[in-house]
Amino acid sequence: MDCRLKIIPFLFASLLANLSAQGVSRSSGIGLRVSYWNIAGSPTRFNISGGGTSSVYEVSGLGASLYFFSRVQQSNWFLEFSLGAVARVHGEENIGMEDNVEVSAVIPFLLGLRYDVLSNRHNNSFQPYITGGVGPYWATAVNVRNAATGETVSGETDLQFGGYAGGGVNFAPLSWVALNFDLRYHFVDFQRRREPSGLEFALGMSFMWGRKREIFQIKETKVVVRDIYPAYYQFYNTYPIALVTVKNLAGRPIEVNVRSNVKGYSVRSKDSGFIKLGRNETRDIPVTAIFGANLRDISRRTPAVIDLEVEARAGSTHRKEVSAEIMMHNRNAWNGEIDKLGFFVTPDDEKVLQLSRKFIREKKTEDSTAAGNLPAAKAIFEALGKMGMQYQRDPNIPFYKDDRVQFAMETINLRHGDCDDLVVLYASLLESAGINTAFVEVKDPQKDIAHLYLMFDSGLAASEGSLISSNEKRLIVRENARGKNIVWIPIETTLVARGFEEAWKAGALEYLQDGVVRQGIAENWVKIIDVE
Repeated sequence: MDCRLKIIPFLFASLLANLSAQGVSRSSGIGLRVSYWNIAGSPTRFNISGGGTSSVYEVSGLGASLYFFSRVQQSNWFLEFSLGAVARVHGEENIGMEDNVEVSAVIPFLLGLRYDVLSNRHNNSFQPYITGGVGPYWATAVNVRNAATGETVSGETDLQFGGYAGGGVNFAPLSWVALNFDLRYHFVDFQRRREPSGLEFALGMSFMWGRKREIFQIKETKVVVRDIYPAYYQFYNTYPIALVTVKNLAGRPIEVNVRSNVKGYSVRSKDSGFIKLGRNETRDIPVTAIFGANLRDISRRTPAVIDLEVEARAGSTHRKEVSAEIMMHNRNAWNGEIDKLGFFVTPDDEKVLQLSRKFIREKKTEDSTAAGNLPAAKAIFEALGKMGMQYQRDPNIPFYKDDRVQFAMETINLRHGDCDDLVVLYASLLESAGINTAFVEVKDPQKDIAHLYLMFDSGLAASEGSLISSNEKRLIVRENARGKNIVWIPIETTLVARGFEEAWKAGALEYLQDGVVRQGIAENWVKIIDVE
């Protein structure tokens, strides 16, 4: 084996041992190489003899080539086209005798593949590569003989098909320019001249353009919750607003984090946390947002933008940004989902706390310590009636528009509300007094409009129900988290003007008829949702 060939694996072993990162090549580039390929297999020499009467000189192997490369999709492979020329000049001069000058050249036009050895893990300036290709090699030779009587010019050409294999290293000090050094062994033999295959050394410079090699791809951004309701602001802290589909292109595991921010509405940016993606793995990463109570200040429906920054760690950090449009609704908007109505309940509102305490303090009864939560709940309900609270039905709202729900203090100030508003008001006051509540939603299949009323925890065990009523049909027994059966009391809040007893009686009758007799509970058109 030619000792020159042994240099190649040794050189690559050294490169790989000393380089642990890659430069990020752009997708396309054009460059110029200068090279040395001893196409004649003889050394460069100058020889003058005979007292200066004769001389022999030979210059062989100097060449240059133009090349163009382009990335194959998002891989480490590049297509490379090159057109070059390597020349040899051999001359013999004799005073008074025949002179002989021979000029020969090899012009290869080659199509090849280049593979960047290291994956796109670090943003380093060095990238070793291996390369190979095939194409036609055109050889030409011109021989000039000069005698005392004249001169003779002769020439010959040869075209052979061959190939090359080798490798090198790119050094990219800037993102758009790179220097390179490579070694190539050409497998071609020109029969006429018997000029052998050979090893080519080359230095070059290339100018690059196009996209850099990506370590990840954002395949899709899916908005899960396009409509943001201010009352639910805490819900969005944990429930995904969007899903970002990310694919790992790095060829090795990477870690990906998605950071979200809604301009003008987020308290701060929210990170998904770094998630590990294996080689070629694609995953949906959930995106949440951090909103504050100031979201409740929104007075009208307005569009907004959620900005998403996707960052991937693979030695260094790479970032991309995308955005999506969402809709911010006004503070009182409700999408009709009963499990979201609890977000309108505000037991920690200072004014609500003061009112509930005031109502309970002003209505002390003899059995207030013997009948659980009933005296306090009754006192609050009757106080609402005395202050002139009235049920007022909402106007008919088209199906494509939001329902409107008033917060407790809004209903207090207005002195009226529909079933949603009155349920929220009463639940807020009871919860502020430490009494657990639940919504009862009725979507009667025989009616076009749903209805809503409330039930509260009496604080009494099932065996103690007789302390507040001898009629078992007025009581609802539910099992609590500890497995104990507790008595709950249903209240039709729309009857606030008619007093607690009438509201209790009506609520118990509705529950009995719809939930039990007509099997609304079993068929799931009567639902009980605990306020949390």
